[in-house]
Amino acid sequence: LLLILLSVRSWLANGVASPLTYEVTDRITGNPLQCDRCPPGTFLRARCSSTKKSECAPCPQGSFTELWNYIGRCLRCAVCGRNQVVKKECTANSDCQCECKPGYFYSQDYDMCVRHSECPSGQGVLTKGTPERDTVCGRCSVGTFSDISSTDQICTQHKSCSAAGLQLVLKGAIWHDNLCTELNISKKSSPPSSFITK
Repeated sequence: LLLILLSVRSWLANGVASPLTYEVTDRITGNPLQCDRCPPGTFLRARCSSTKKSECAPCPQGSFTELWNYIGRCLRCAVCGRNQVVKKECTANSDCQCECKPGYFYSQDYDMCVRHSECPSGQGVLTKGTPERDTVCGRCSVGTFSDISSTDQICTQHKSCSAAGLQLVLKGAIWHDNLCTELNISKKSSPPSSFITK
């Protein structure tokens, strides 16, 4: 592969648009032959001889070749694994690309797609998970809270009781909001303790 890349760079630098070749031995004469490789998206149906050039054919559906080649059949397109979806469909000259489905990311530790981590109550999402990275969580700062485990919930500001015309009953923490109540609580009048009779 390195030799191929170096050859391509050399041809490009010299402005020569020559196809890649490979060397074979003629089966009849025993002499070396320079045969054309097949372009990406094709495979070698019949190799060259002293009287004919290489015969290439298109890759059948579901297969591909990405490089100039002289292989006898195209490579089978990959199949996406568990918890993966197709990011890019397979074509005659490129394999399909897979990525983790929504809600999952690729874990190098497990070599598979695993579910995004949930940030517990008291922590909020700093960075949402992607197909390549897990969720990043952070402890809620003073004056903010998160009361659920979530993969997308950020820490939210405590409710202002006074701004809503309410009275603070319980000060909020990082895992719950301020608890407010109405300022004027109606009280039922108490009945007299005794009655005077005549």
